[in-house]
Amino acid sequence: MAKSTTSKSSEIQLNDQTRICVLYGPEMMLKRQYFQKLRTIMEQTHGEVQTIEFNASDSGLAEVFDELRSYGLMQQYKLVVINDADEFVKEHRQALSRYAENPVDHGTLVMRSSKWNKGNLDKAIAKVGCLIKCDSPSQAVAATWLVAQSKEHKCNLDKATAQILVTRLGCDLMRLDAELAKLSLLVAPGAKIDQQLIDQVVGRSSDEQAWAVQEAILQALSSGNSLGKTAGGKAIEKIHELVDLSSQPDILVLYFVADLIRKLYIALQMRQAGASDAEIARQMKLWGARQTLFMNLLRRLPPHKAGMLLNQIVKADAGSKSGMGNAMINLECFCTILSNAIQ
Repeated sequence: MAKSTTSKSSEIQLNDQTRICVLYGPEMMLKRQYFQKLRTIMEQTHGEVQTIEFNASDSGLAEVFDELRSYGLMQQYKLVVINDADEFVKEHRQALSRYAENPVDHGTLVMRSSKWNKGNLDKAIAKVGCLIKCDSPSQAVAATWLVAQSKEHKCNLDKATAQILVTRLGCDLMRLDAELAKLSLLVAPGAKIDQQLIDQVVGRSSDEQAWAVQEAILQALSSGNSLGKTAGGKAIEKIHELVDLSSQPDILVLYFVADLIRKLYIALQMRQAGASDAEIARQMKLWGARQTLFMNLLRRLPPHKAGMLLNQIVKADAGSKSGMGNAMINLECFCTILSNAIQ
């Protein structure tokens, strides 16, 4: 019998006695990696391993069990895989529970699914195998995973640079791995992937572009000894820098400023509803210096003025797009209004 292993363990331990393995959750890359780890373990113990896959939608119980119980060519060890297994389990839960009481010793049943309904079957499986939840990682976990994965691609990636990739691409490990593989081909084996290469190859997502502009505005509004014209002037200078030196279209910068005011308005609504700063930060996907700047401005912005500012910037944005006013002039006027509204 296999040693009991569950997804609650701090480290999942697959072994050569695993006779049933459940891989469930939305993260495809983790399911792929755990399956490959299981296959490697069985190859080390049994030699060549045969893999047979079934789709739950067009496969019956008898077909799966016949494959499990029959010997492969040259008595190879088998990995019998059921994809989209949650539907299969709904129909055959009792039969699978009985199988778990006496599984074959020349094969492992692998059930892969995006979701899994827990029940008594889990206890039976845990006695002869494991259930592993493959959940979407947080940004911090995804960055740590990328650093480790860089060794697989024979390149070097530090945590800070990995965080840039995660910020731009999200936490989908399959997508991150594909991008890392592409980047690794552009450096010598073992060489470091730096931000300059990422800027050239990956670029910025629209969301990251927005935050780059918004962070610059937040920094300008927080500078100076007072928050009157000095802060407004700083914000206007930053607007011109973004447009003139960074080649950001003024209409796009205006849209990003409007999005910042929208975020502040929503954050104030959340705070009035009793949300903590930590909850607001999670909702707005804020961390580090960006979170500090945002929260500082949020504390200075009176709730009764937030709605007025949102109306002002939406009108300015709409007017600029319809030919009613110049985007840069509208931005300058709004920066002055915003700085005056901050306490």
